[in-house]
Amino acid sequence: MFGLFSNKNKNECPIDQEMRLWMEHAFLWLATQFGHKTILSKKVLVPTPQDFPVCYDGSQHSLLKTAEIVAVQMDINLDEVNLYAYDENIKAFDGGMGHRLFTEVDKSSKVKLAAGLYFDKNEEGKYDIFIEQKNLAEPENLVATLAHEFAHIKLLGEKRLDFNDEYLTDLTPVVLGLGIFNANACFRFYQGYDGWGHNSVGYLKQQEWGYALALYAFSRQELSPGWVKHLTKNLQSDFKRSEAFIYANQDKVFIEEYKGGC
Repeated sequence: MFGLFSNKNKNECPIDQEMRLWMEHAFLWLATQFGHKTILSKKVLVPTPQDFPVCYDGSQHSLLKTAEIVAVQMDINLDEVNLYAYDENIKAFDGGMGHRLFTEVDKSSKVKLAAGLYFDKNEEGKYDIFIEQKNLAEPENLVATLAHEFAHIKLLGEKRLDFNDEYLTDLTPVVLGLGIFNANACFRFYQGYDGWGHNSVGYLKQQEWGYALALYAFSRQELSPGWVKHLTKNLQSDFKRSEAFIYANQDKVFIEEYKGGC
């Protein structure tokens, strides 16, 4: 009806061609880095009490329990991570490890406060990660923030990259089974004072999150998987459009060459 499932629509990629080719190239690179079997076998975590049996009361305990779940999912050794919560209303404070954090921006600035900050290993050999306090009472935001900061560990900390790439960092939780949270949150990441942070706009656009998740499902040979119902309605629509394109163009997906940079 109304041509919603016409061949023409299936052949129209919902995202920019260059972004599509980059994403497929990046996905294959990540799969090589983390192992194709890992990508195929990891359970997709969803926002339910079964996957996250945590009382989200804004406490440090809720932060630590959530971090434990995300760390296991992403193969992170939490013993190598110092986790701290910070208050966005404080203009500046000393993180205690030689990190001087400034958490208030110019009121005229378009850049919002960071929801999370990542710092490479300190003198004690531990990563320092700071999470904005208000996220401790917002389960999906907390998981998304932790997943992104831990993705920095997977890429920068584990020396897979020697430069920061926020788009690739966005994509990392997707291939490790946490993409639902980051897609729903759609945070934007930017470089802050001596570290990396993000706010609520998102480097990957909404339709690009839909394509990333459809690509992930396709790589796992999952057609319209049940976990899609946990996406916001708009993202569910973006996922379905992307899935239709991918299955109608299997001679292109993961095959066409990406000629841009890494």
